Amino acid sequence: MDNMIFYLKKYTKEIAFGILIFTCLALSCYSIFKKEDKVETIENTNLMANVAEEAKEEEPEPLIFHVDIKGAVNSPGVYEVKEGSIISDVITLAGGFTKDAVEDTINLSKKVSDEMVIYIYTEKEKVKSPANTGTSTTTSTCNTSSYNIEDCVQKKESIITTSDTANSNSELSNATEDVNKLININTASKSELTALNGIGDVKAQAIIDYRNTNGNFKSIEDILNVSGIGDAVFAKIKDYITV
Repeated sequence: MDNMIFYLKKYTKEIAFGILIFTCLALSCYSIFKKEDKVETIENTNLMANVAEEAKEEEPEPLIFHVDIKGAVNSPGVYEVKEGSIISDVITLAGGFTKDAVEDTINLSKKVSDEMVIYIYTEKEKVKSPANTGTSTTTSTCNTSSYNIEDCVQKKESIITTSDTANSNSELSNATEDVNKLININTASKSELTALNGIGDVKAQAIIDYRNTNGNFKSIEDILNVSGIGDAVFAKIKDYITV
């Protein structure tokens, strides 16, 4: 015991210096690990943000339809609704039926189309069926070659569309099919690439940047090397691209 006290007194400076060195090393190691943990946290945060952005891009924005509702509703007019909306949604936007509205002559669950006209008849406007046994309950669509809907109203049709709209929708559908047939990912412009399902502006630019840096794609599978293009996106576009 005496020897230990002797050596402690003799080497007090050396022991204190050693403790100081050990403390500095410990603090340095702690600082390094803390910094690495912070960097990893930032990287994980950025990764989650990128994943969220990609998920957002893969969900196409619904189309906006303009629907004109007339007749026995509280607030007739033109309303904007999303693709997939039904007639009941438009009637709700228009403040609902008036007290004298005839509700049983229209299919409320029918999906709306762009530029559709919905006409709600009143009790005074309703007509008897040919057998004179009740009201007409037809819900068929009346197509008109112009925006004059008088002929359709005289027929007591509630759902009115124009031939121009039908032709326009058909042409748009055909154009979309033509664009989506086969797109050469080595030569396609940004607008052509964004026509592909699941490819937004960010991914389209990434494809262009990749081929500018690495040269043309050798096969369509090479597009998986592009940042942001995963198996889910590739599955959507593989039948519509070529090299």
